Amino acid sequence: MGTLGYIVLAALLLLALFAAMNWRALTTATALSFFGASVEAPLGLILLGTAVAFALLALVYAAFQRTSMLLESRRHAQALEVQRQLAETAEASRLAELRAQMEREFAITRRTIEESVNGLAAAIGEMDERLRGSGEPRALRPPVENATPVDPHGRDG
Repeated sequence: MGTLGYIVLAALLLLALFAAMNWRALTTATALSFFGASVEAPLGLILLGTAVAFALLALVYAAFQRTSMLLESRRHAQALEVQRQLAETAEASRLAELRAQMEREFAITRRTIEESVNGLAAAIGEMDERLRGSGEPRALRPPVENATPVDPHGRDG
């Protein structure tokens, strides 16, 4: 119960205390005129009854407002839950798409690396064959007669 509830409860208790202390005055009959009709009735009880009726109407109205607010809040919470689930589903599909894209990119990169490795292995193998095909190291080869010197850097003289 909030602060307003305590204030209303205190006001009702004060009204009940006032009515109890002044019960004789509240029940004293008085001549009342109501739209041309004259009636003898206790004015205090009529006013007290009217105050209680208005208090009950206010209580019913507050309960109705509270109930409608809670129902609307529940509808909003359900709508938010549906939106959250949609967002989670969309996020999961985006993550799955990102994963698939990354796997495709990694496969392409892996293929490129394998091709590069194979190319390098072939080049190294070819160079190795060239080195082995030239025979013995130069220092150990017998000199060739009438041969022109070869520039090791591939430039013609």
